Amino acid sequence: MKFTPATLEGEAGLRKLADFLRAFTQLKLQHIQFNVVNADTLREAQQRPQDYAGLVVRVAGYSAFFVELSKEIQDDIIRRTAHQL
Repeated sequence: MKFTPATLEGEAGLRKLADFLRAFTQLKLQHIQFNVVNADTLREAQQRPQDYAGLVVRVAGYSAFFVELSKEIQDDIIRRTAHQL
């Protein structure tokens, strides 16, 4: 799941995330991974990779350092829809 940072801001964001996780566990799902990053941050990482060396993103079944991915894959990740609660 990919969320924008604004989605999880403040008490309301924390409550939304808690409700989401409760629903997730009630469904007895066993795995979830969150990326909390916005497209602007990813674009900045493309422009200044030295400043974002530790930025980890979910690709397709694995996680990777964003700045080590090809431009094509980076652009694909940026295009993906971010979910809002």
